[in-house]
Amino acid sequence: MLRKLSVRNPVLWAWLRGGASVLVVLAAGSLAFVGVSFVGLGSSSEPVAVPNVIGEPEGRALVMLAEAGLAGHVAAHNHHEQVPHGHVIGSEPPPLMQVRTGRRVELIISGGPRKISVPKVVELTVDDAKLLLATAGFELGRVTRRHSDQPLDHVLSQSPAGGEKLARGEAIDLVLSGGADFGQLRDRDGHSLLLRRVRIVVPAGPTVQRVRITLNHRYGARDLYDRIHRPGDEILIDFTAATGDRLHVYVDDRLAERKRL
Repeated sequence: MLRKLSVRNPVLWAWLRGGASVLVVLAAGSLAFVGVSFVGLGSSSEPVAVPNVIGEPEGRALVMLAEAGLAGHVAAHNHHEQVPHGHVIGSEPPPLMQVRTGRRVELIISGGPRKISVPKVVELTVDDAKLLLATAGFELGRVTRRHSDQPLDHVLSQSPAGGEKLARGEAIDLVLSGGADFGQLRDRDGHSLLLRRVRIVVPAGPTVQRVRITLNHRYGARDLYDRIHRPGDEILIDFTAATGDRLHVYVDDRLAERKRL
């Protein structure tokens, strides 16, 4: 019959409180130890330092934590003006803190900069457009001009358009009015000059032929081209001329073509 064991030995009592399990058999009123097994109840693993994963991509951060014996977990996504989208903003516990192996480390991942609406600057002057864009946190991008009846240096279009959502610091391209005369050339009397192109194929004939092209206008004539070619050669020439000017093409000093522009 088993009797209640009264532990009076202070050493044995310390073993039992420290997590030792003792298998005892009482036989014939005497205590016999059959086996003693020590279990480390309440004991802790070796501490490790939390790796510094701030600024790392999410995937790389999780690998770094796993290699250190820790369990990474994405706790939240927050917007951040400097940290790129998908990179770690912070961790809990923080970097370098000593923790137990297997500890869970919460990560906060950047959602990138918060996007805001692009202001509409069409029809504003370029100075007003610059001020409005800068106030909203945007940069001025490429600025070009084109012919328009709108007042000089007023915004004709923008890209991206007003109302689109972009991150602060993005560049906005503008197209401005260059005025009614923008891109137009004029002669000394104020007549408009237009860009023209002429294409000529050298006709069959001698092996080498001289091709000369002249432009006749109200002020006289000027040579546009004068070179030696072979039959079948193609000639492309860009030039400016006013309406009513005449183009003459000579092959070996013989008039081959005449055209009124």
